[in-house]
Amino acid sequence: MLRIPTENHKERELVATLKLLSPGTSLREGIDFIIQSNTGGLIVVGDTPEILNLTEGGFRINCSYTPTRLSELAKMDGAIILSSDMKRIVRANVTLMLNTAIVSNETGLRHRAAEKFAKETGHIVLAVSRRRNTLTLYTGNQRYIFRERPVLISGANQAMLILRQYVKTMQHIVATLNWAELNGTVTLSNVITAIQVCERVRRTEHELNRYRIELGTEAQSLQLIPSELSTEIERALLIIKDYYREEERDEYQAYELILELDAADLAMESNISEALGYPQDFRDYVETLAPRGYRMLSQIPHIPMRIVQHIVQNFKTLDAIITSNIDALQNVEGVGKTRATAIKEALVQMKTGTSQPQVLTLPIFDWD
Repeated sequence: MLRIPTENHKERELVATLKLLSPGTSLREGIDFIIQSNTGGLIVVGDTPEILNLTEGGFRINCSYTPTRLSELAKMDGAIILSSDMKRIVRANVTLMLNTAIVSNETGLRHRAAEKFAKETGHIVLAVSRRRNTLTLYTGNQRYIFRERPVLISGANQAMLILRQYVKTMQHIVATLNWAELNGTVTLSNVITAIQVCERVRRTEHELNRYRIELGTEAQSLQLIPSELSTEIERALLIIKDYYREEERDEYQAYELILELDAADLAMESNISEALGYPQDFRDYVETLAPRGYRMLSQIPHIPMRIVQHIVQNFKTLDAIITSNIDALQNVEGVGKTRATAIKEALVQMKTGTSQPQVLTLPIFDWD
């Protein structure tokens, strides 16, 4: 693993929560029973003192969780409180004490209560609509409506087609960047374009992953994504690590600024330039950029990321690494003579064109 941030905090939190509600899980089975019985329901996950102090009335249940019990208890009007590990039903038919100062855009009483309670406590709150037979997830300030299976299958197949095209574009753009890096002709425009394309690939893969999570055990009909793709995305996003201006930006700040851009903002080159620490008017920036070498070194087989880190910290730029001798390389912590020789030979072969970086040769999305 390259261990670079490839999703922001909100994405990580939402994906982790979606997995708890994926078809095939015990909690989702109980919710499906509620939908089938057409009763609606309001479920809070978490039995901390903070949550229990914000409830009144109802019944103390404290029994083991089963999907059938959840469905039967949902026939009452109030909320159901599950333990944090979702193994026990703690209370049922309780009234949630809501903070009137918290704003909600929901119109139904059940969904307004769910949104407000989630915002106040930061816990997972689930609202099952009796009228529409839909499940809505609230966690913190995030809201997510689960979709029906036909919609999911159609959306997943469309995302698959888009991802396939994006990956082909990424391979071409990154190949161009490889050539520019090895020849010392990288421009800020090269870097921005590569980041935009790679980030679109990452986002589409995450979107497809959400479809798979929502489909759960029903996702078996979808075409599998090559396992190499996640590694290729991480490696491609090392472009950010290679080019952010450390005098202007912290590395993780640069990642977060780019990962949190919405689709429209990602399409604006000036936003990427600014996130990296360069001027917004990037076309006036005419200096040639020098990559640190993280991404290129990561493509050499059997060189762990920690070793790559040591090499870059020692030499500072990819060009300095390429022009160094084996003695200088083997003196870097964790390298040694064998690795130094392998690194030197790989970089020389890339430089002379006798060997290409992996993105040019790996058919990671060749499904035909």
